[in-house]
Amino acid sequence: MRTSRWLIGGLVLSVVVNLLLAGFVLGRLSGFGPPPAFGPDPTVGFFRMLGFLSDERRAAIVPDLRKQMGELMPTLRKVRGDQRAVFDALTADPFDPAALDAALAGLRANLTAAQVASHHSFVELAKQLTPAERKELAGAMHRPHMRGMGGGGSEGREHPPFGMRPGSGGDEPPQEGRQ
Repeated sequence: MRTSRWLIGGLVLSVVVNLLLAGFVLGRLSGFGPPPAFGPDPTVGFFRMLGFLSDERRAAIVPDLRKQMGELMPTLRKVRGDQRAVFDALTADPFDPAALDAALAGLRANLTAAQVASHHSFVELAKQLTPAERKELAGAMHRPHMRGMGGGGSEGREHPPFGMRPGSGGDEPPQEGRQ
């Protein structure tokens, strides 16, 4: 009796492990999974992709990048306010579809403005890079580990670029006084 319990337990465990393995393999083959490294807007968070630059090159670029990011911050604050307005409109009781529509329109307008400003900053940055550095940046935009989508992310780097806080994911401007 005791042997049959072990045998049944082993059989159940084997079936579970095999089902998990089959699910994993089928999931990988299905084409569903993490998004590609090169997302809809490859310039989002571009400053976190600059870890390949030497300390000297980063020091040369930091002042302009800080200035441009400082100019973008008011727009990003508007986007955060618009996000709150969308949440508030969505959870309001009674629900007002017109208020939600207006909140989404405001969010859309400020997201577009932020993207335009970010793209301008990206062009200004690219103008300061050498052809080899621009090629390295283009390659970094395709690498998942440089886009914060798994694996390392700080390979070959002792600190985040431009003095960003470790673990911030690069979604905030550089901190003053740090490089």
